[in-house]
This record gives sequence, structure tokens and C-alpha cells, in this order.
Amino acid sequence: MQYLRRFRASSARVLACGCAFTALSFGPATLASETLNVTSKKASASQKRADETTSVQTSNWSGETLTVRGKRRSYTAPTSSAATRTDTPLIQVPQSVQAITRTLIQEQDSHSLSAALVNVSGITPTRTDGILFVPPIVRGFPAEVYLDGLPIFAGNQQAFAPNALVGVERIDVLKGPSATLYGGGLGTPLGGIINIESERPDDKTGGYVAMRGGSYDTLNPYGDVNLKLSPKVSFRLAGEYQSYESWINKVHGKQWSLQPSLLYQIDDDTDLIVRGQFNDRRNLEYSGLPADEALEGKLDRYAFPGSPISQPETHNENRMGSIALHHDFNERVKLTVTGRYYDNTVHEYGSFVDPDLFPTDASAPTVYEVSPILMHNRTKEATFDANLSAKLHILGGTHQILGGINYDWTSFYSAMGFGVSDTPSGTIDLANPVYALSYTPQLPVNSYTNDHYQTYAVYAQDQATYGRLHVTGGLRFTALKFREVSDYGVANNSTYYHVSPRIGATFDIMQGVALYAGYATAFRAAFGFVGLQAPKPETSHNVEVGVKLALPGTGLSGTVGVFRQTHDNVAVSDVNNVGYYVQSGRQRAQGVEVDMVWEPTPAFSLLANYAYTDTRDEGVSPGDQIARVPKSSGRVAARYRFLHGWTKGLSFGAGVTAYTSRALTLPNTISVPGYAVVDAQADYTFDRYTLGISIVNLGNRKAWDPYSYMGNPVVAPIQPLSAYATLKVRL
Repeated sequence: MQYLRRFRASSARVLACGCAFTALSFGPATLASETLNVTSKKASASQKRADETTSVQTSNWSGETLTVRGKRRSYTAPTSSAATRTDTPLIQVPQSVQAITRTLIQEQDSHSLSAALVNVSGITPTRTDGILFVPPIVRGFPAEVYLDGLPIFAGNQQAFAPNALVGVERIDVLKGPSATLYGGGLGTPLGGIINIESERPDDKTGGYVAMRGGSYDTLNPYGDVNLKLSPKVSFRLAGEYQSYESWINKVHGKQWSLQPSLLYQIDDDTDLIVRGQFNDRRNLEYSGLPADEALEGKLDRYAFPGSPISQPETHNENRMGSIALHHDFNERVKLTVTGRYYDNTVHEYGSFVDPDLFPTDASAPTVYEVSPILMHNRTKEATFDANLSAKLHILGGTHQILGGINYDWTSFYSAMGFGVSDTPSGTIDLANPVYALSYTPQLPVNSYTNDHYQTYAVYAQDQATYGRLHVTGGLRFTALKFREVSDYGVANNSTYYHVSPRIGATFDIMQGVALYAGYATAFRAAFGFVGLQAPKPETSHNVEVGVKLALPGTGLSGTVGVFRQTHDNVAVSDVNNVGYYVQSGRQRAQGVEVDMVWEPTPAFSLLANYAYTDTRDEGVSPGDQIARVPKSSGRVAARYRFLHGWTKGLSFGAGVTAYTSRALTLPNTISVPGYAVVDAQADYTFDRYTLGISIVNLGNRKAWDPYSYMGNPVVAPIQPLSAYATLKVRL
């Protein structure tokens, strides 16, 4: 039973004469050699991709209003709707919000969420082979992944990550609690939001198809095609398939994603977007190596610690459909209605070693007993959000007022089978592995949980501007019905009522430089809590101050912030009762974060970030650091593009990502040493074709990442030197 309890506990065309066009100013990242589109006001209503698009309105000879649009290659996004649900310049948002643009994703050849997130300070991404177990960490605490502003259920397992980034327009990272405008499932996001924004269909037919391949038998076709079906209807289809082996013995997998979307431009002021997303991921599940022996160099670093013979692939499948209606009553009043239905099934099959449950013999310290596990999960979620915004001139200032309602219904069922201590599959010597063990399905399942959650919420926000002062305040009232039915622990059947405030301000001290300060809170019900008494909701509070830059004429933009975030009623392992949790009381993180982008010309982009994150547990392990969080981390990445001459079309880039040591457990008994790795990319574009190459871990650094499996102190080797080549054809 202790084994079971422990398992459950762990378990975002050119026209006009040359002189008229050159008179238009497009800022520091001036238009590069991308396509320029000139569209009428009516057509431009369907083109709302603002993060990398600059537009200027002018008139043609007949007096018709035209919009000149130029898509540029940029690592910056001057505005965001993720933090406020209104299009707001980031320099006016009293919170650290970082955007990962489509250009950055493509030029770094990122094909996973974890690969993209290294470009933001203070984030510990989740390895792609560990997404079933832990979410990404932002400022020391778990973050939640949202898709197009709506939640995707995430407990302490089944963390959502997209199978592909091919259909992603941008990724916004909101640091700290973001409860005023977001919530669902278990409550409101405690530590931050990673909002993935999908590409919209538009009124231009085109797109691309590509083939990527390389190390570890990687085969990766993908593409993105947009069709203008009629003056009012456009269709987009993005998709990707990938099959691969691994640097870890025996591990292999395949995955695909298909993302159809349809835009109906009802009139100049109203559009309707219907989206679907279908993802399928299958892989031989990896459970990590025992940290003590692996870090001492006693084990084969690429060993598979399990029983691969006849072990089924873990199968993670999710399907979702969404709808979004946008209507402008006039230039000041706008309505947005969004909804989604999400359906996820996971059939998980694993095998692992656990020195605590199955101790090794002193005479053979690298020989471990292997135990199989099995879990079947089913998640269904229906979520809806409607909000109305109005821009008013009242009380001596300009006010952007937003009011909205939110509903979320989530059903989560999980059943598992597990091996018991006297019936392991056999033994394996991880120093010299011989893969001779067969997997035995643990059926019938011998534990289950069947949970239902309902969220009702109303929220309001006011963004007020008085000259150089911009004040943002918001309030959310949430009612959460939390129902858990399981065969372990103490049932948690509660209804929570919670008010989540947010207040902050920015002050323009000069053009392109603003000071900011903000305070926000959030709450979340305890998921999968195994304890001797019913848990309380976990709450978080965040205070941050800093400076934001968007310096005109220099190409320099970014954020420097200082923060302190506290979490109360945090669940940690009960050192006095193995397999149980207790709510330790409080954990906190504080530190300094720097995110900068310098783009002095369209030819050059430089990104740099750094985070100093000091974490502490103030409950059961006073003074100890929170697991998986490095005290210092950072990245520098640069890109140069040749825009003229015989080298036009050639570009190349490189980056360095570094982490200091990270604790594996709480209390801190063992840590993973820090490391730095180098990546590099190069592209050559000619006619309709682009040839690209990307390299991971250029110096072939041998290092370890913290891993999570069954709550054990385990580690996983980082990816060795790997190279990938891509051929892309524009249609």
C-alpha cells in the first residue's frame, strides 16, 4: 500500500512609388526582404498577426484606405494580448511578459516547446521524454500551458505540450500568478502561464512543405498551407510527423500533429475561427537512472533501466476543437467569445528501478530489480470564456475596461496497475546492461481515481492611462467545485470560493523606457493529494518591480525585473509517513531576471537572458532549495542574415545555454551539476527553397538533467552532439 500511495503521490506586395514608400517609418527592425502585402481595409480585418507585422495606413488615387504591411524577421513582439486580453504594448504591462516569435522558433529550428522556452529567463523546461510527469517551471514553481488563451487540464501529471510547433504563431510567457483573467480545472495558475498562440488563416493562398532528418534516424516531414476559398472564407492546415530513435538505449518513438482551421470573415467587423487539433504520441517510456550511482559514473549513462522486451509503447492521444468569435461594435467596444472541448487519453506502460523499494546488494551495487507499472488515464474538458472590452475617456484619463465570464468543466479518470515488492520482473546490471527482461502487464488495475471539477468565474479589469502613468487593476471571483473519488487517501469533496486581485502600474520616464511594479495572487486545489487529512488550496503571491525598454532607433528592447513569490500550503513528501504528503506551509522564490533583444538592423538579432533564482522551503525542510531550480541560468543567441550581394539569402546563428547545479530532492540530499551547451544553425534561401542545418550540443558535452519518475531521485543524460538537415519549399 505504501508503494501504491507513493505511486499516486508522484503520479501564446508592394505598390506606391519608391519615394512614397521610403518615407514610411517602420522602427528599428526595418522591413527585411520578406513579402509586403497591400490590402484594402476590408481584407486587412482578417490579418491580425501583429507580433511580427508592421502596418501603415495610406490612401490610393481613389481615396480608398489601404494598409501597407511588411512582415519582418524579428525576435521581438511589441504588443501582446496574453497578459491583459487586450492588445497592449508590452512596455505598459506591469508584469514580466516574454514573447517567443515565429521567426525565433524557425531560425533556431525548434520543434518542441522545451527547445523554444530556453529563450526566456527563469524557465526550467520539461524534457520532451518527461512531459507526462512534470510541467515547465517558471520562477521556481510549476507553470501551466494554455492554448489560445484557454486552459488545458494539467494536474501534477499529464502536463500538456504540443507535438509540433509548426502551427504556432508565438508563445507568450507570463511570469508569476495570472489569476485575474485565467483559470479552470484545478483553479487559477499559481506560478505562471505559457500561452501558445496558433496561426490564423488569412486571405492569401500559400504556405510551405518541408522535410527534416538527421541524427538518431530522425524523419520529420511537416508543412503549413493556407487557402483562400472565397472572399470571406480561408482555410489553413498545418501538420507534422516525426519518428526517431534515441541516444538512450532501446528508446524510440513517433508522433504526429494535424491542425486544421477555418476563418469566416462575416463582415468588416466580425470574424469567426473554427480550429481543430489532433495529436498522437507513442514512445517506449524511459524512467531515468538512479542519481547516486549515475553521477558517480558507475552506470552506463545511456542504459535503459527497465524491461524493453514486449513493453508496449506509452500512447498519448489528444483531440480538441475550438471556436472563437470576434466582433467590433465600433472602434472602442469589442466582444470576444471563445470555447474549446478537449479529450485526452493516455495508455502508459513503464518499467523502472527503485533502490528505496528494492535495495541493491552491497556485493553487486549496480544490479537493480525492475518493476513494471501501467496506467490508463482519460481527461475531458469543456471550457468557455466571453469578455467585452470598451475604451472610455472618463475620470480625467483613458480607460480600457474589460469584463468577462468563464466556465470550465473537467473530468479526470485514472486507473493503474503496479508490481509489488515480491514480484519484480527480474534484475538488470545498469553498469553492463543486457536487455533480457520481458514486460508483464499489471492487470487488472488495482487502484483508481475519478475526479470532476467545475469552475464558475467572473472577472473585471481596468487599464487606465493618465499621461505617462499606466495603471492596471483587476479582480476575479472564482467558485470551484472539487470532487475526488478514489480508493486511497482522504477524499477531497469541497467547494472553494476565492477572490484573486491584481494591481500594477508602469511609468514612462522617457520615450522607450518605463518603470513598472505589480502585485498578483492565485489559488489552486490540491490534485492527487495523499495525506492523513483533507488538503487546503495552495495559494501564491507575487511582487515584482523593474524597468522595461523599447528604445526607438536602437533596436534594443527587454525587461529587467526583481521579484519575490511565495506559495502557501505546498504539498511535499511526509518524511514521517512514507507514501504520504503533507502541506509544508510555505515555499518562496526571489531573484533577478533579465531578458534583452538587440536588433540594430534587419540583418542582425541578439538575444540574451539571465535569471538569478533563490528558492527556499520554509516548511518541512527549512532553508533547502526547491528541486529542479538552478540558482543561475541564462542564454545568449545571435543570428546574422545576409540581405544583399551574392550572399543574399544566407544566414547563420548560434547560442549558448547554461545552468548551475539543481537539487533533485526536498530535503536536498543530492544535486545535478551545472553545465553549458552550444547550439548552431545555418540557412540558405534561394528562389522558393530553403536549405537548413542545425546542430545540438556542438561541443558534445556529457551532462545530466534532473528527471522525474515515481518521485525518485533519478537523472537523464542530455542529448549528445546531433545534426539535422532541412529542405523547405514555399508554395
